[in-house]
Amino acid sequence: MEQDPNLIQSLSRGLAALELVAKHSLTPKALADALDVDRSTAYRILTTLMAHGFVERDPHSDQYILSSRKIYALESTIQASLHWPSLATPWLKQLRDDLGEAVNLAVLQGDEVVYVNHLPSLEALTVGPLLGLRRPVYVSAVGKAIVAFLPNVERETIIEHLTLRAMTPNTLTSSDTLRRELARVQELGYATDDEETFIGVRCVAAPIRDNSNHVIAAMGISGPSSRVMIERFPEIGQRVRTLADEFSYSLGARRELPIRDGGTSHS
Repeated sequence: MEQDPNLIQSLSRGLAALELVAKHSLTPKALADALDVDRSTAYRILTTLMAHGFVERDPHSDQYILSSRKIYALESTIQASLHWPSLATPWLKQLRDDLGEAVNLAVLQGDEVVYVNHLPSLEALTVGPLLGLRRPVYVSAVGKAIVAFLPNVERETIIEHLTLRAMTPNTLTSSDTLRRELARVQELGYATDDEETFIGVRCVAAPIRDNSNHVIAAMGISGPSSRVMIERFPEIGQRVRTLADEFSYSLGARRELPIRDGGTSHS
């Protein structure tokens, strides 16, 4: 079979060697036989993997084995990336306790947001559970909080592909209006949903950034418009923004704020 010209042969061999060592210990000769290469090539592959901490050599048997230290380190990194939404729970709880409303965390998927963490309000009258639900980015506070701080090209691509369908009389249905709203979000540091998804429900959200200062999610509150009044938006927005920033810092974000071009500026 013809080999894909885009593949790097030495890298492919290295990865194949890593898979073999993960199954059982190997000598350079055994690896050479398995990969159909000469022994010196097999030795260089193993030496390279060892230099990067992926394998270790048993000095008594000349066998190469997988490095448990590297595996544990990678496992910790992967687990953290897979479960980081649950790490937001203490900050969500603080936000819920401070403001009394349902709180949530959402991530971007295409032109929608998906809610990945949610704590209900302690009030009798509240919004329904959002965990696992999807919403268009242009109607939701969490969606606008994420999209506003994306790089310009990425943000414009999303806007140009949106079908701005009215869900309530307050829904933004013009691309230019949405752009102006996102510019306002950039200035304020938080986004709002003024009954744009459901009549009688308002939301406020702020972006979450990772250790590269890229926006990866948004944290927000949702509640009945009788309690989440427009005149409270600045007060609520500041508290949501503060806790979203604190959670971002816990993920390694720098103490800087995103600016309009998708970069950052010192706060």
